[in-house]
Amino acid sequence: MIKIRDRILLGVLAGIVCGTPGRIFNDLEYHLKLTDVKYGQMAANLFLPKNKLNSPKARIIASLINQTNISLMGVMVCYLLSATGRDKAVLKGIGVGATAWTTIYGLTARIGLSVKTRKPLSPILSFIDHALFGTMCGLFVSKFGHDSLFPDNRIKNTREKLPLINFNQQYPNNNDDGAKWISDRETDSA
Repeated sequence: MIKIRDRILLGVLAGIVCGTPGRIFNDLEYHLKLTDVKYGQMAANLFLPKNKLNSPKARIIASLINQTNISLMGVMVCYLLSATGRDKAVLKGIGVGATAWTTIYGLTARIGLSVKTRKPLSPILSFIDHALFGTMCGLFVSKFGHDSLFPDNRIKNTREKLPLINFNQQYPNNNDDGAKWISDRETDSA
């Protein structure tokens, strides 16, 4: 199985793949009249007036905003697991999803940037969608992330671990043993 070594790429892929079911569930909830607000409408409201939220251009803007948000949340899950390990990945993912839900339904609504819902079930269903996203994202990152990204015990050779944040601009060479680190200065002189 292919394992991804880049945290940003892993997080973006996790966000996009794991965000799709939440968006589908939100559309289903909207069509079943369980909620009166779609995520796309909430996203488009950041840039467009309320009377243009259902236009084709608004749907494009909404999709861009939604993909950006879920990608950022995926990167956050990836860095969280890289910093703390893959244990309890589901719980950590739910934590990121719940934080995003709080921001979307709490902060943006409080400052008037969000479309207001008239159905009390809407925020609860949205929380469930975000918790599902976090669950799937935590599992995706822990499954498809390379062992060198995480500080757990699956790799015994500590020199093979990739640093969470790299200020030295040193990278492991492409050998499988990971024993030698190459700095940018060494590659420039070669």
